[in-house]
Amino acid sequence: MDQAQQQLAVRLMRSREAGGGDNRVARNVIMLMGDGLSITTLTAARILKGQHAGCSGEEAQLAVEQFPYSGLCKTYCTDSQTADSACAATACLTGIKTNYGSIGQSAQGVKVESILDWAQHADKATGIVTTTRLTDASPASGYAHVQRRSQELDIARQLIEDAPGRHLDVILGGGLGKFASERSDGRDLLKQWRASNPDGCFASTLSELRNCGATNGSLFGVFSDNHMAYHLAASKDQPRLRDMTEAAIQRLEQQPQGYFVFIEGGRIDHGHHETRAGYALDEMLELDAAIEVAVHLTNPNETLIIVTADHSHTLSMAGYANRGTAILGLDPSQRDLDGIPYSTLNYAIGKWQSLNKAGKRENPAPHLSKTSFTPSYIHARGVHSGEDVAVFALGPQSHLFSGVMEQNLLPHLMAYAACVGHGATICEPSP
Repeated sequence: MDQAQQQLAVRLMRSREAGGGDNRVARNVIMLMGDGLSITTLTAARILKGQHAGCSGEEAQLAVEQFPYSGLCKTYCTDSQTADSACAATACLTGIKTNYGSIGQSAQGVKVESILDWAQHADKATGIVTTTRLTDASPASGYAHVQRRSQELDIARQLIEDAPGRHLDVILGGGLGKFASERSDGRDLLKQWRASNPDGCFASTLSELRNCGATNGSLFGVFSDNHMAYHLAASKDQPRLRDMTEAAIQRLEQQPQGYFVFIEGGRIDHGHHETRAGYALDEMLELDAAIEVAVHLTNPNETLIIVTADHSHTLSMAGYANRGTAILGLDPSQRDLDGIPYSTLNYAIGKWQSLNKAGKRENPAPHLSKTSFTPSYIHARGVHSGEDVAVFALGPQSHLFSGVMEQNLLPHLMAYAACVGHGATICEPSP
């Protein structure tokens, strides 16, 4: 915490020396996270977006490319060179780095507050939106405190019974089983939530979510027993991330003191773990659409929007493919030393090596599709990678998010802009 405050002070000094004069306070803060959103994923998704529009693709733009400031975050954990979502999201939401697999506590096991707590103490509305289970590592880092991310039944209990979870105004995502059918302690957490929120609205489908728009109470939506389905495999009555983003912002805008909301495109990571780049890129485009909704529904003079990732993945984009080559395919002119074509996208580690029965690499082209495995080098389940991830910022104090920074600095910067938390803020520069 002290190190992050010192890093904030250095950024403020540099901003003053450069003549920076942004005096705007962020009434609202929206943090959008692409789980596993590596820089290669951003580039490949941009090309796919353009190719969906009938263009060659490379010249397309993602929503974040309109943001005026960007930087890089260092994602390592206290005990791990490469992060998992638990320690990385804890850094993004609580302001401290912690051990691999830990949520909402320090490396010594001390519980820490999150920016959701800070916002609630300032009488702001708060919300969590995700396409994963609500008890998965990234969303849980905003409200839970556990040594191991696998303790999801206790995480679900904390969401409903403990602060800050029980005070959330919006909760949207998947993982219904953790609240009811998978429990052995006799608790029906959905029933508890309804009892605690008599004016609230519960939704399990897109149509029910839309019907909740007429209510002023808390909003709780759980749209699947496990993670929400990939967009490419989802039914029409499963809300898309942009639908949940719109519902969340419209509900939170009712709070005169403003709000903080965490919105996660969580299944980018799952597509990468399966080493199916088509799923990962499509989930990134779902996040892109949600970012567009957030920008459209808010005023950039009073809403700070941050887009980042928790960690990276081993996807690479290699070779010298011709302009307009299908990003999920290959340019047949790009071949290895044996004359075998290789795909533009590959993973360092993954499930499919495109080998024939003799163990020799073969042309992957006949097997490539938007849902197929993507070729990889080492045979194993897809894993994270440890390089820096991008951060993009729009709105009040967004200039502070440029350059290279420790990942746990992010919530301190957001708190500074929104005048919440226990450190320096634009309202009170000297805590």
